[in-house]
Amino acid sequence: MTKKIVCITGATDGLGKALVHEFKQRNGYELILCGRNEEKMKNLLAALPQNLVIYAECFDMLSDEKINNFTETIKNKGLNPDILINNAGANYKKSPVAELNIDDLRNMLQLNCVSHLQLIQAFYAGMKAKGAGHILNILSSCCLFNNETMAGYTASKDAMEAISKTLVKEARQDHIKVTSVYPGGIDTGFRAVPNHSYMKPETVARTIVDCIELPDDGVMHDIVIRPFSESNF
Repeated sequence: MTKKIVCITGATDGLGKALVHEFKQRNGYELILCGRNEEKMKNLLAALPQNLVIYAECFDMLSDEKINNFTETIKNKGLNPDILINNAGANYKKSPVAELNIDDLRNMLQLNCVSHLQLIQAFYAGMKAKGAGHILNILSSCCLFNNETMAGYTASKDAMEAISKTLVKEARQDHIKVTSVYPGGIDTGFRAVPNHSYMKPETVARTIVDCIELPDDGVMHDIVIRPFSESNF
């Protein structure tokens, strides 16, 4: 059986790391990983079977040059991802709109939107040539609400949501699936203060991979998954 190649960004922590371990439990996958922290990547790779990860690299996704080098290296190696999971993201600082730092906003737009688009554009042609592929964009339930002090982060995720929703329609003709994922609170290091009433990252990772493994005649365009403790609707 030919294994499917999965590219996961933000793979060294939180949901990304949980996704890596979820794929480890399944059959038929090879992984391409990227993250920022070299020590975390080293520890992650040491905990995985040697034949699972076929390429890994650490770099800052705020850099266009480093993103381009990453994608070109992958393509030059003849590795064409079947599945792209745009997971890397950050909320630099909660702030009222009147005090929102413009540089923080620019960086969140780059990390939470532009870098995702760059990866989509880099790997789309390879998926189109195969006549199959799956692009999953990890957004946030903040796209469904407009919460105080969250304008910058929400704006960056909303921008990516617009691209993802449009891509659903454009990619159908090329037989490429597109899924927007809207997680609520996840109990990870993403938050400065842990909240153990939030979802475990493994719960969200399992849901995402189950979506990927739907039969070819079906596609889940949207996944909204939230902790039972969240009450804003």
